[in-house]
Amino acid sequence: MITYLKSTIIIVMTLVFNAAPATFAMQDAASPVPGQTVIVALSSGDAIRATLVSETGDSIVLLHPVLGKVTLARASIASMVATTAPAAAPATTTDDSALRQEAQPAANAVMDAPRPEDGVNPADDAAAKGAVPAPAPPPSPWKFVLDANVNYVNAANDQLDFRAAASAIYDVVDVEKWSNNIEYFYKLVDGGNTDNNLLGTSTYDRRFTSNPRVLWFVKGQGQSAPLESYENRLSAWGGLGYEFLKMPPAKLLGKIGAGYTYEFGDQNDGQAELYAEMEWDWKVTERQAIVGSYWIAPAFDDPSNFIHLFRTEWTMMLEDVKGLKLLGGIRWQYQSDVTPKDALQNDIRLYAGLRFEM
Repeated sequence: MITYLKSTIIIVMTLVFNAAPATFAMQDAASPVPGQTVIVALSSGDAIRATLVSETGDSIVLLHPVLGKVTLARASIASMVATTAPAAAPATTTDDSALRQEAQPAANAVMDAPRPEDGVNPADDAAAKGAVPAPAPPPSPWKFVLDANVNYVNAANDQLDFRAAASAIYDVVDVEKWSNNIEYFYKLVDGGNTDNNLLGTSTYDRRFTSNPRVLWFVKGQGQSAPLESYENRLSAWGGLGYEFLKMPPAKLLGKIGAGYTYEFGDQNDGQAELYAEMEWDWKVTERQAIVGSYWIAPAFDDPSNFIHLFRTEWTMMLEDVKGLKLLGGIRWQYQSDVTPKDALQNDIRLYAGLRFEM
């Protein structure tokens, strides 16, 4: 009887001492520490996977394999979860090996218990069901967009017109954004070409780590329109920007800078310009949004000589196909000084069709 009580006490003491380090390890692993890989969920809905470098009460510093060292404000972080646990402390060697040896037959009794015929131990199966699933990988910063609409009329005359557009966007929230867009309009009336307009734009925005609302930008734009007076136009601008409103539900971003535009074809002429722009993004509902921009570039030497372009678009997600949206938009381009004087100044375009995002 004494030997039985002694064995029972030894087993209980062994389980208690073995469980204590595991308990402390679980408490230490609850909070990420520098050197761990973490997934940071931002309040905007995006996520970043990187290595935690350091953290303070106001910000955290991450090391990203592509972006390098990134500083995020605490206010923009919804949560931070470690994906790798810190190295476990080595097991402590004690002098009670004799006591453990005496308790070993009883401890191994559960392990040596016969398994059911299907090879699955009920205890193992319950533990597997309660295991925490691995966190989902962060979303890709790349987004690709395709637009298309085609119209055909066969009445008093034959008319065919279409618009096609594509975009490739790299966006890391509150760090950087690189947008590349190309858009093409084409129209035939009774076999004659009445519209042929190609517009391409590339814009890079980089946020300041000290204040993510402030950014610097560079923008390049090329336009080919053989039926217009300028025929071909190249522009480049750069400057600073400030985000007045942040999503959700609306974003308002202002930019100001300077640049240069050169036109060639029937006329070859260039001018230095000032540049100002406003961009907006309004999430009307979970399925609908309105986005757009307006920029103006007046000449340095004559502000009455300017070009501006206004665009706004409405989209609505369709439930049947992921990434497919209805699209409606307007583009208005105006040039105050044209050659010859009777050339077209206003270029207004309405379009509707489908948009696919992936």
